[in-house]
Amino acid sequence: MADRFAIARPPETAYNRRLLCAAEMVDAVTLERVTADLVVTAPGLRRAPQVNASGFFFWLEEGGATPQRIVVDASDTYYASVERAPPAPPEKSIRIELAPRFGYPFPPGATALRGTLRVSRYGPPEPVARARVWLQWSGDSGWIDSPVAVTSEGNGDFAAPLRLAPKAEPRMLAGAGLAVRLLVARNGTTRTSGEFALRQGGVGGRDQPFIWDDLNP
Repeated sequence: MADRFAIARPPETAYNRRLLCAAEMVDAVTLERVTADLVVTAPGLRRAPQVNASGFFFWLEEGGATPQRIVVDASDTYYASVERAPPAPPEKSIRIELAPRFGYPFPPGATALRGTLRVSRYGPPEPVARARVWLQWSGDSGWIDSPVAVTSEGNGDFAAPLRLAPKAEPRMLAGAGLAVRLLVARNGTTRTSGEFALRQGGVGGRDQPFIWDDLNP
């Protein structure tokens, strides 16, 4: 199969080195490619990836070696670290969306919610850490998932973006904003908040934390 994008490499090696696989890292909010400050590895391969002029991380063939997974260490960025399976043949590249962490600087026009998760209203304020968190918006066909899920941090903080499809027609709450709700998945269980308003094109916040014990099963 022909490569799906150009690989910049010296002319003298163009015929004896072949593309094994590649990964495109994109900001899950803006969908722009990200290369700076990421440490990307592929266990099973000896060499570190190169980055081509288009911003793809790529690996060349190493005999019969194959990558076990693609590991993205984003510790020095505003993104969460992530692991993904390598592309399955005959595909040679995958796209990995980097979800924002709580401190992510949302660009103007982005719609998102910053919040905190706690287990209970009573007793010690135990945070809900490492939970999967995402927003749903309400449309003609019911509740629709935002395509971006984030992970709550050790203190329960999260920043969940709402990325609407280009032709989406979300339901609005009169004078308040988009009709949305929050979903939280942990320990094999998913719970849902009640409906609330989120201003489109802005980053909302909550004065009070979301309480796991109060969410709808």
